Amino acid sequence: MDETRPTTRTSAAGNHRRTLTMAIVVVVVVAVLGVATMAAAVPGTHRPLATATLLEGPAAPTGYWLVASDGGVFSYGAAQFYGSTGAIVLNRPVVAMAATSDGHGYWMVASDGGVFAFGDAGFFGSMGDRPLNQPVVAMAPTSDGRGYWMVASDGGVFAFGDARFFGSTGGRHLNRPVVGMAATPSGSGYWMAASDGGVFAFGDAPFDGSAGNLALVSPVGSISGAPSGHGYWMAAGDGGVFSYGDAGFHGSASGLVAGGPVVGFRATPDGAGYWMTSSDGGVFAFGSAPFFGSAATVALVRPVVGMATTSGPLVNPRNYTLAGNATSVVTPGTSADVDLRITNPNPVPITVIATTTTITTPGGACGPGNFRVTNGPSHPVTVAAGSTATLSELGVPESNWPTVTMVDTGIDQDACQNAQLTLHYQGEAVA
Repeated sequence: MDETRPTTRTSAAGNHRRTLTMAIVVVVVVAVLGVATMAAAVPGTHRPLATATLLEGPAAPTGYWLVASDGGVFSYGAAQFYGSTGAIVLNRPVVAMAATSDGHGYWMVASDGGVFAFGDAGFFGSMGDRPLNQPVVAMAPTSDGRGYWMVASDGGVFAFGDARFFGSTGGRHLNRPVVGMAATPSGSGYWMAASDGGVFAFGDAPFDGSAGNLALVSPVGSISGAPSGHGYWMAAGDGGVFSYGDAGFHGSASGLVAGGPVVGFRATPDGAGYWMTSSDGGVFAFGSAPFFGSAATVALVRPVVGMATTSGPLVNPRNYTLAGNATSVVTPGTSADVDLRITNPNPVPITVIATTTTITTPGGACGPGNFRVTNGPSHPVTVAAGSTATLSELGVPESNWPTVTMVDTGIDQDACQNAQLTLHYQGEAVA
């Protein structure tokens, strides 16, 4: 996990995502040894927490894949590995990747138009055995996953399966080559982006603006459509982001990309966030896009050239619970880590992402100001169906566990004897 990369996580917004509130109860028993000298002990048994309830809603992001030019695939979050061409000698390098609508498969396309299908991704044809005027640079799947388009650098479009041809720039003179493609949600149109930020819209894809008349610091490398079909984003090699229509701006990696240019951009299902990946495998997450990991610390055989994402329906956890054990006794000015225990009785795995934490006490002279909570399960953790696991068992380093600190106020804190603290986490769970 590349923790040096900037990540932005927000709680759910609008009607596209729902938040849930999780509570872990830690009982602090204070033994008064003298004025302002107290010891707080946390029971050694796991205490059940309030049940977390999540309203039904549309899809939420659960993971992503990165693909290298040799077809090597790197999976993160709930994205499963279904195969790669990493061990195959390719005629031409892989240039792009796209996922099926259910997230159980993906396609890769090479610059000669060869297509490689894995998982439940169907093979509907390729250009691998045909002469091309210019190399293929990108692909986009249809909404039902039963077809796909490919686009060449001259804007020539090739449609396969149930993908329909709506036009191209193959016969036009372009100022700069086409570098990316995105389909509308209806599957009845698509956009193409050129390296100078020019945008070409076909079918029901609306033209909402372009960067073609701007002096760019770095060339555009990718485009992604808004979930509404009424906007799009483009990302430049330096991490700069250009948003048009109702595609919201949630931040950029401009000035932060060091290991190689940005080569892939994908928006979240709710349009409230997006990811970018650079050629060194680094991943940048903004808005509602969770960070699931990156390949920035991996010794890559070939550079990363693109990414694809997967999502799942928000789940109702019903009996999904948290509990916790503190690892030591706390006294004023000291801390104890809490190894959260997550129980998932659901018939499918869930990925839990907690984002913010607040603390409450019964009130009186011992209030939240007497304690402080840092860290938390802010890194996504996946719990298998019908199982219980602690953060330690899930491989989360103790440095990322919640930490409860009793603040040394310098005054009498006798009121905190036998105080019960409740740590409230806000986040989400997806299957």
